[in-house]
Amino acid sequence: RLKNITSTAGWENSAANLKARPANIAVVPNGMAGRPDLISHSVYGTTSNWWIICVVNDIIDPFEELIPGKKIKIPIMG
Repeated sequence: RLKNITSTAGWENSAANLKARPANIAVVPNGMAGRPDLISHSVYGTTSNWWIICVVNDIIDPFEELIPGKKIKIPIMG
């Protein structure tokens, strides 16, 4: 059974903290449409932070919402 992490205690604070971080603006390139994992690898050196990109940009369905040419925020981590 899958767990909805957005209903986990403290989720709203975590999401708000991520959204408040300084961020760069990027444009989704053709080869990374629908692939927050590839964007994460390109920016952070790991595919594990794909969800941060989705949370900060209010993306529910990356296959539909991460389209080529779309401007997205990439939080500065670290």
